[in-house]
Amino acid sequence: MKKIGYIRATNKEEIEEQSELLIAAGCSKIYVEPKENLNYQSKVKLAQVVEILYCGDILAVTRLSILSSSVQTLLELMFTFEEKHIILQATKQQFISSNSYNLDELLFFLSEFIEDIRVEKQAYGISKAKDEGRRLGRPPKLTAKEVLKAIELKQNNTSRQVANRFRVGRSTLLRHIARSKKSA
Repeated sequence: MKKIGYIRATNKEEIEEQSELLIAAGCSKIYVEPKENLNYQSKVKLAQVVEILYCGDILAVTRLSILSSSVQTLLELMFTFEEKHIILQATKQQFISSNSYNLDELLFFLSEFIEDIRVEKQAYGISKAKDEGRRLGRPPKLTAKEVLKAIELKQNNTSRQVANRFRVGRSTLLRHIARSKKSA
């Protein structure tokens, strides 16, 4: 019986952190998937690991989301492991496929898996948008010209009067003015 580790870089856990956890879990060998391989079909290292594992061997990962990016492919993988009598262990989630779990525990593992995938896809989307130079979040209520005009008007009027003129809240006006002064 051998214990093999499998690693894929994610936004949540980097390769070094995963390898430390898998070494501590007793893995004799660790396979590292290149970051470019996102879907199960192109996960070359995972396919190699599945080929070399036999009945009673253990495949260890830190989290179930390392194996797959969808519930369907995770279930397909788990059925493959079941057919080959391979034990799947997720060290951080304390999941071992040979153990029996009640429905609540299984749903908990599944909801953790779905949340990990959602967080990972969201982080990927944010980094992609930043790389493309897109602005994130809501657009500002006031333009730079309007902020300068508001600063000018604020010398002779109250903050409330200026905010009403631009149809924004007083706190929004003051926040824009503070950002303008900070950047200047």
